Amino acid sequence: MTSLPWALAIAAALSPGSARAALTLAPTKADDAVVARVNGEPVPKAEFERMLGNPLTRGQLQQELGSKDPDPRELERLALRKVIHHHLMLQEAARRKITVTTEELDKAIAALRRRFEDLESFGKWMKEQGLDDRALFETIRGDMAAGRVWASLAKGVLVTEEEAQQYYDSHREELLSGEEVRLRIIAVKDKAAAGELLASLQKGTSFRKLARQRSEGLRAAQGGDTGWVDSRTLPEPLTEAVSLLKPGHVGGPLERGPGEFLLIGLEGRRPTRARSLAEARPEIERRLLPARQQAAVTTWLTEQEKKSKIEILSPNQVER
Repeated sequence: MTSLPWALAIAAALSPGSARAALTLAPTKADDAVVARVNGEPVPKAEFERMLGNPLTRGQLQQELGSKDPDPRELERLALRKVIHHHLMLQEAARRKITVTTEELDKAIAALRRRFEDLESFGKWMKEQGLDDRALFETIRGDMAAGRVWASLAKGVLVTEEEAQQYYDSHREELLSGEEVRLRIIAVKDKAAAGELLASLQKGTSFRKLARQRSEGLRAAQGGDTGWVDSRTLPEPLTEAVSLLKPGHVGGPLERGPGEFLLIGLEGRRPTRARSLAEARPEIERRLLPARQQAAVTTWLTEQEKKSKIEILSPNQVER
Protein backbone atom coordinates (compact mmCIF):
# COMPACT_ATOMS: atom_id res chain seq x y z
CA MET A 1 0.00 0.00 0.00
CA THR A 2 1.35 3.41 -0.91
CA SER A 3 1.86 5.98 1.84
CA LEU A 4 2.43 9.71 1.92
CA PRO A 5 6.10 10.58 1.49
CA TRP A 6 7.07 12.22 4.78
CA ALA A 7 4.60 10.69 7.22
CA LEU A 8 6.70 7.57 7.77
CA ALA A 9 9.99 9.46 7.90
CA ILE A 10 8.71 11.72 10.68
CA ALA A 11 7.09 8.88 12.58
CA ALA A 12 10.34 6.90 12.45
CA ALA A 13 12.17 9.66 14.30
CA LEU A 14 9.92 9.56 17.35
CA SER A 15 10.04 7.23 20.32
CA PRO A 16 6.78 5.82 21.73
CA GLY A 17 7.35 7.01 25.28
CA SER A 18 8.63 10.54 24.84
CA ALA A 19 7.42 13.20 27.27
CA ARG A 20 4.12 11.66 28.32
CA ALA A 21 3.86 14.12 31.21
CA ALA A 22 3.48 16.96 28.74
CA LEU A 23 0.15 15.56 27.54
CA THR A 24 -2.84 16.76 29.58
CA LEU A 25 -6.54 16.03 29.45
CA ALA A 26 -8.63 18.98 28.37
CA PRO A 27 -11.42 19.97 30.75
CA THR A 28 -13.70 20.80 27.83
CA LYS A 29 -16.06 18.35 26.15
CA ALA A 30 -14.42 16.37 23.34
CA ASP A 31 -15.24 17.40 19.78
CA ASP A 32 -16.07 14.37 17.62
CA ALA A 33 -14.03 15.82 14.75
CA VAL A 34 -10.97 16.73 16.88
CA VAL A 35 -8.81 14.41 18.99
CA ALA A 36 -6.44 16.98 20.49
CA ARG A 37 -5.28 20.60 20.45
CA VAL A 38 -1.65 21.61 20.18
CA ASN A 39 -1.09 25.17 21.36
CA GLY A 40 -4.74 25.80 20.56
CA GLU A 41 -4.55 24.27 17.08
CA PRO A 42 -7.01 21.42 16.49
CA VAL A 43 -5.76 17.97 15.52
CA PRO A 44 -8.42 16.46 13.24
CA LYS A 45 -9.67 13.00 14.10
CA ALA A 46 -9.28 12.09 10.41
CA GLU A 47 -5.46 12.38 10.71
CA PHE A 48 -5.45 10.04 13.69
CA GLU A 49 -7.66 7.54 11.86
CA ARG A 50 -5.45 7.63 8.75
CA MET A 51 -2.41 6.87 10.92
CA LEU A 52 -4.16 3.80 12.32
CA GLY A 53 -5.83 2.80 9.07
CA ASN A 54 -2.79 2.84 6.79
CA PRO A 55 -1.17 -0.65 6.83
CA LEU A 56 2.35 0.80 6.54
CA THR A 57 2.06 3.29 9.39
CA ARG A 58 0.13 0.79 11.49
CA GLY A 59 2.86 -1.78 10.92
CA GLN A 60 5.47 0.74 11.98
CA LEU A 61 3.55 1.49 15.17
CA GLN A 62 3.38 -2.23 15.90
CA GLN A 63 7.11 -2.53 15.32
CA GLU A 64 7.83 0.28 17.79
CA LEU A 65 5.63 -1.42 20.36
CA GLY A 66 7.46 -4.68 19.71
CA SER A 67 4.37 -6.70 18.88
CA LYS A 68 2.35 -7.70 15.82
CA ASP A 69 -0.75 -7.76 17.98
CA PRO A 70 -0.30 -4.99 20.58
CA ASP A 71 -2.92 -3.80 23.02
CA PRO A 72 -5.32 -1.62 20.95
CA ARG A 73 -5.17 1.16 23.54
CA GLU A 74 -1.36 1.23 23.40
CA LEU A 75 -1.53 1.38 19.61
CA GLU A 76 -3.99 4.28 19.74
CA ARG A 77 -1.90 6.15 22.30
CA LEU A 78 1.19 5.87 20.14
CA ALA A 79 -0.69 6.84 16.97
CA LEU A 80 -2.11 9.96 18.60
CA ARG A 81 1.29 10.91 19.95
CA LYS A 82 2.74 10.67 16.42
CA VAL A 83 0.02 12.93 15.06
CA ILE A 84 0.61 15.46 17.85
CA HIS A 85 4.34 15.41 17.13
CA HIS A 86 3.59 16.03 13.47
CA HIS A 87 1.63 19.16 14.41
CA LEU A 88 4.55 20.38 16.51
CA MET A 89 6.67 20.03 13.36
CA LEU A 90 4.11 21.96 11.33
CA GLN A 91 4.06 24.77 13.86
CA GLU A 92 7.85 24.94 13.77
CA ALA A 93 7.71 25.08 9.97
CA ALA A 94 5.38 28.08 10.25
CA ARG A 95 7.73 29.78 12.74
CA ARG A 96 10.63 29.25 10.36
CA LYS A 97 8.50 30.50 7.46
CA ILE A 98 9.11 27.29 5.52
CA THR A 99 6.94 27.16 2.43
CA VAL A 100 6.18 24.59 -0.24
CA THR A 101 5.75 26.05 -3.72
CA THR A 102 2.96 25.10 -6.07
CA GLU A 103 5.53 23.59 -8.44
CA GLU A 104 7.01 21.42 -5.69
CA LEU A 105 3.55 20.30 -4.63
CA ASP A 106 2.55 19.45 -8.20
CA LYS A 107 5.69 17.33 -8.60
CA ALA A 108 5.00 15.50 -5.34
CA ILE A 109 1.41 14.79 -6.36
CA ALA A 110 2.55 13.55 -9.77
CA ALA A 111 5.15 11.27 -8.17
CA LEU A 112 2.51 9.86 -5.84
CA ARG A 113 0.10 9.19 -8.70
CA ARG A 114 2.79 7.33 -10.64
CA ARG A 115 2.86 4.72 -7.90
CA PHE A 116 -0.58 3.56 -9.03
CA GLU A 117 -1.50 1.73 -12.21
CA ASP A 118 -4.19 4.22 -13.19
CA LEU A 119 -6.38 7.05 -11.90
CA GLU A 120 -9.05 4.61 -10.80
CA SER A 121 -6.72 2.80 -8.40
CA PHE A 122 -5.36 6.16 -7.22
CA GLY A 123 -8.91 7.36 -6.53
CA LYS A 124 -9.69 4.14 -4.68
CA TRP A 125 -6.64 4.65 -2.47
CA MET A 126 -7.68 8.24 -1.72
CA LYS A 127 -11.14 7.03 -0.72
CA GLU A 128 -9.63 4.40 1.57
CA GLN A 129 -7.54 7.12 3.21
CA GLY A 130 -10.55 9.42 3.60
CA LEU A 131 -8.97 12.09 1.38
CA ASP A 132 -10.53 14.43 -1.15
CA ASP A 133 -8.41 16.54 -3.52
CA ARG A 134 -8.08 19.43 -1.10
CA ALA A 135 -7.20 17.22 1.86
CA LEU A 136 -4.60 15.39 -0.25
CA PHE A 137 -2.90 18.61 -1.29
CA GLU A 138 -2.88 19.98 2.24
CA THR A 139 -1.63 16.71 3.70
CA ILE A 140 1.28 16.48 1.28
CA ARG A 141 2.07 20.18 1.70
CA GLY A 142 2.21 19.66 5.47
CA ASP A 143 4.28 16.50 5.18
CA MET A 144 6.82 18.26 2.97
CA ALA A 145 7.07 21.28 5.28
CA ALA A 146 7.42 19.09 8.38
CA GLY A 147 9.97 16.97 6.56
CA ARG A 148 12.11 20.05 5.96
CA VAL A 149 12.03 20.84 9.65
CA TRP A 150 13.11 17.26 10.38
CA ALA A 151 15.96 17.55 7.88
CA SER A 152 17.05 20.87 9.37
CA LEU A 153 17.10 19.44 12.89
CA ALA A 154 19.12 16.44 11.71
CA LYS A 155 21.47 18.41 9.45
CA GLY A 156 24.04 19.31 12.07
CA VAL A 157 24.30 15.78 13.48
CA LEU A 158 27.72 14.29 12.78
CA VAL A 159 29.68 11.16 13.58
CA THR A 160 32.82 12.34 15.36
CA GLU A 161 36.28 10.96 14.65
CA GLU A 162 36.31 9.32 18.07
CA GLU A 163 32.94 7.63 17.47
CA ALA A 164 34.04 6.45 14.04
CA GLN A 165 37.29 5.03 15.45
CA GLN A 166 35.47 3.22 18.27
CA TYR A 167 32.98 1.69 15.84
CA TYR A 168 35.75 0.73 13.43
CA ASP A 169 37.76 -0.98 16.18
CA SER A 170 34.78 -3.04 17.39
CA HIS A 171 33.35 -3.95 13.95
CA ARG A 172 36.42 -4.70 11.85
CA GLU A 173 35.10 -8.03 10.61
CA GLU A 174 31.85 -6.44 9.44
CA LEU A 175 33.73 -3.68 7.61
CA LEU A 176 35.75 -5.92 5.30
CA SER A 177 35.41 -4.81 1.70
CA GLY A 178 34.05 -8.20 0.59
CA GLU A 179 34.52 -9.40 -2.97
CA GLU A 180 35.03 -6.69 -5.53
CA VAL A 181 34.00 -7.06 -9.15
CA ARG A 182 34.70 -5.07 -12.27
CA LEU A 183 31.85 -4.94 -14.74
CA ARG A 184 30.95 -3.54 -18.13
CA ILE A 185 27.31 -2.63 -18.61
CA ILE A 186 25.25 -1.79 -21.67
CA ALA A 187 21.84 -0.22 -20.98
CA VAL A 188 19.16 0.02 -23.68
CA LYS A 189 15.43 0.73 -23.64
CA ASP A 190 14.29 -2.04 -25.98
CA LYS A 191 14.38 -5.76 -25.15
CA ALA A 192 14.74 -6.75 -28.79
CA ALA A 193 17.75 -4.44 -29.15
CA ALA A 194 19.25 -5.98 -26.01
CA GLY A 195 18.84 -9.46 -27.50
CA GLU A 196 20.51 -8.34 -30.72
CA LEU A 197 23.46 -6.88 -28.82
CA LEU A 198 23.81 -10.00 -26.67
CA ALA A 199 24.03 -12.17 -29.78
CA SER A 200 26.71 -9.86 -31.16
CA LEU A 201 28.71 -10.02 -27.93
CA GLN A 202 28.51 -13.80 -27.86
CA LYS A 203 30.01 -13.85 -31.36
CA GLY A 204 33.02 -11.93 -30.06
CA THR A 205 32.20 -8.27 -30.74
CA SER A 206 34.00 -5.92 -28.36
CA PHE A 207 31.87 -5.08 -25.32
CA ARG A 208 33.66 -1.74 -24.99
CA LYS A 209 32.94 -0.83 -28.60
CA LEU A 210 29.25 -1.73 -28.40
CA ALA A 211 28.85 0.11 -25.10
CA ARG A 212 30.28 3.30 -26.60
CA GLN A 213 28.12 3.00 -29.68
CA ARG A 214 24.83 1.73 -28.32
CA SER A 215 24.60 2.04 -24.53
CA GLU A 216 22.33 4.69 -23.02
CA GLY A 217 23.88 4.22 -19.58
CA LEU A 218 25.91 6.75 -17.60
CA ARG A 219 29.26 5.04 -18.39
CA ALA A 220 28.80 4.60 -22.10
CA ALA A 221 31.76 6.86 -22.84
CA GLN A 222 33.96 4.61 -20.68
CA GLY A 223 32.87 1.54 -22.60
CA GLY A 224 30.41 0.63 -19.85
CA ASP A 225 33.27 0.13 -17.35
CA THR A 226 32.10 0.42 -13.70
CA GLY A 227 35.56 0.17 -12.19
CA TRP A 228 36.07 -2.03 -9.12
CA VAL A 229 32.97 -2.13 -6.90
CA ASP A 230 32.00 -4.05 -3.76
CA SER A 231 29.72 -6.83 -4.97
CA ARG A 232 27.55 -6.40 -1.86
CA THR A 233 26.57 -2.90 -2.93
CA LEU A 234 25.25 -3.93 -6.35
CA PRO A 235 21.53 -3.21 -6.88
CA GLU A 236 19.04 -5.80 -7.96
CA PRO A 237 18.89 -7.49 -10.41
CA LEU A 238 22.67 -7.28 -10.81
CA THR A 239 23.60 -9.12 -7.60
CA GLU A 240 22.36 -12.57 -8.58
CA ALA A 241 23.32 -12.24 -12.25
CA VAL A 242 26.92 -11.25 -11.44
CA SER A 243 27.26 -14.06 -8.89
CA LEU A 244 26.60 -16.58 -11.69
CA LEU A 245 29.08 -15.09 -14.19
CA LYS A 246 32.66 -16.12 -14.78
CA PRO A 247 35.29 -13.54 -15.77
CA GLY A 248 35.09 -12.85 -19.48
CA HIS A 249 31.45 -13.97 -19.73
CA VAL A 250 28.37 -11.92 -20.54
CA GLY A 251 24.88 -12.07 -18.96
CA GLY A 252 21.46 -10.63 -19.70
CA PRO A 253 19.36 -9.08 -20.83
CA LEU A 254 18.12 -8.08 -17.37
CA GLU A 255 15.12 -5.82 -16.87
CA ARG A 256 16.03 -3.30 -14.18
CA GLY A 257 12.93 -1.16 -14.52
CA PRO A 258 10.23 -0.12 -16.99
CA GLY A 259 11.92 0.34 -20.36
CA GLU A 260 15.49 -0.45 -19.25
CA PHE A 261 17.39 -3.62 -20.15
CA LEU A 262 20.96 -4.42 -19.15
CA LEU A 263 23.75 -6.54 -20.56
CA ILE A 264 26.53 -7.30 -18.08
CA GLY A 265 30.06 -8.38 -18.77
CA LEU A 266 32.27 -9.54 -15.89
CA GLU A 267 35.84 -8.29 -16.30
CA GLY A 268 37.19 -9.80 -13.10
CA ARG A 269 36.88 -10.51 -9.37
CA ARG A 270 39.25 -9.91 -6.47
CA PRO A 271 38.98 -11.21 -2.90
CA THR A 272 38.06 -9.58 0.37
CA ARG A 273 40.51 -7.18 1.96
CA ALA A 274 40.46 -5.07 5.10
CA ARG A 275 39.45 -1.47 4.67
CA SER A 276 41.20 1.42 6.36
CA LEU A 277 39.21 3.73 8.64
CA ALA A 278 39.11 6.34 5.86
CA GLU A 279 37.71 3.78 3.40
CA ALA A 280 35.18 2.48 5.92
CA ARG A 281 34.09 5.92 7.13
CA PRO A 282 31.16 6.31 4.66
CA GLU A 283 29.79 2.90 5.70
CA ILE A 284 30.20 3.75 9.39
CA GLU A 285 28.28 6.99 8.90
CA ARG A 286 25.49 5.18 7.06
CA ARG A 287 25.15 2.86 10.03
CA LEU A 288 25.38 5.43 12.83
CA LEU A 289 23.84 8.61 11.47
CA PRO A 290 20.15 7.54 11.30
CA ALA A 291 20.05 6.72 15.02
CA ARG A 292 21.93 9.93 15.86
CA GLN A 293 19.51 11.97 13.77
CA GLN A 294 16.47 10.31 15.30
CA ALA A 295 17.81 11.01 18.76
CA ALA A 296 18.32 14.69 17.90
CA VAL A 297 14.75 15.06 16.61
CA THR A 298 13.33 13.18 19.60
CA THR A 299 15.23 15.46 21.99
CA TRP A 300 13.89 18.53 20.19
CA LEU A 301 10.32 17.19 20.34
CA THR A 302 10.64 16.46 24.05
CA GLU A 303 11.64 20.07 24.65
CA GLN A 304 8.79 21.33 22.47
CA GLU A 305 6.27 19.23 24.40
CA LYS A 306 7.48 20.75 27.67
CA LYS A 307 6.98 24.25 26.26
CA SER A 308 3.65 23.57 24.56
CA LYS A 309 0.07 23.35 25.70
CA ILE A 310 -1.19 19.97 24.52
CA GLU A 311 -4.77 19.00 25.29
CA ILE A 312 -6.15 15.52 24.67
CA LEU A 313 -9.83 15.61 23.77
CA SER A 314 -10.29 11.83 23.66
CA PRO A 315 -9.58 10.41 27.15
CA ASN A 316 -10.45 6.91 25.94
CA GLN A 317 -7.54 6.95 23.52
CA VAL A 318 -4.72 8.51 25.52
CA GLU A 319 -4.09 8.32 29.24
CA ARG A 320 -2.01 10.68 31.32
